Amino acid sequence: MSVATADHSDLVARRGAGVAWMNRGHALMQAGQVAAALAAYEEAITLLRPLAAATRPAWSNSLGAALMNRGALLHRVHGTSRADEAFAAFDEAAGLLRPLATDNKHPWPRRNLAGTLLNRANLLLDLRRHAGARNAAREALGLAQPWEHRDVVDADVALKSRRALCDALGQLIVMPGAAQDELAAEASDLVDDGLALIRHWSGQDRAGFQPLAHRFFRYGVQLYRFHQPHFLAEFIQENRPLADPALRAIAIEVIDATLNDRPPAGSFLTVGDPATERRRRTWTELAALRQRLAA
Repeated sequence: MSVATADHSDLVARRGAGVAWMNRGHALMQAGQVAAALAAYEEAITLLRPLAAATRPAWSNSLGAALMNRGALLHRVHGTSRADEAFAAFDEAAGLLRPLATDNKHPWPRRNLAGTLLNRANLLLDLRRHAGARNAAREALGLAQPWEHRDVVDADVALKSRRALCDALGQLIVMPGAAQDELAAEASDLVDDGLALIRHWSGQDRAGFQPLAHRFFRYGVQLYRFHQPHFLAEFIQENRPLADPALRAIAIEVIDATLNDRPPAGSFLTVGDPATERRRRTWTELAALRQRLAA
């Protein structure tokens, strides 16, 4: 039976069955039964795909969500061995969701599009296609960021997009001929904004972002250590590691590594040289901060 010949009740019933299979996929995924969840999403897509011709936004969104989840689970279950299938699912999902993503009254198409792009970025990272991952993660972040302080769902997507973007930048920054200063500046902004967003939601009894806080903080201290060491102490203090033993341990570890990198006395350091004096000031600040953290 085609969409053209089906009556409205048949279409609604088919959509309901497709959504039911998608919900089954969600439940199976939460239970850790990822292979069964993948099969459930594939059944949902079989039921929902013909309905896309009906040009109903909610139905296209449902199909887009099912395709997004299928692509993500293909990556999770099979790694990169079925990457072409995962990319095909992401591409089809994005094609359905892009026309719907500008409707701010209905946020889920936009969120599903952002999730599709985020999952695409994660797969590209595993394939070591870092420039493509950066582009996909940037677009995902752009979709979620305007609402990240208003809704925890958008905040979650925005933070995970920043994480993927930082991972891509971290690989690009060490490539031959990389514009290291430019990439480091972008990455530091992402880390600072991500940690600030986590502090915003932590103040509203949202503690679920703490693992991401640890990841951003570790990334940030390493970034500042190697690219902007004169800002390392300021970054650590701004993120209040005393309140979190894990952050405090990360901070002490990186401060120790930075101080251990100091050249021996009497080496090339020149008294009165601005660069030398800035390094001396940095080491003094870090030594004092380490003492406070360890107290």
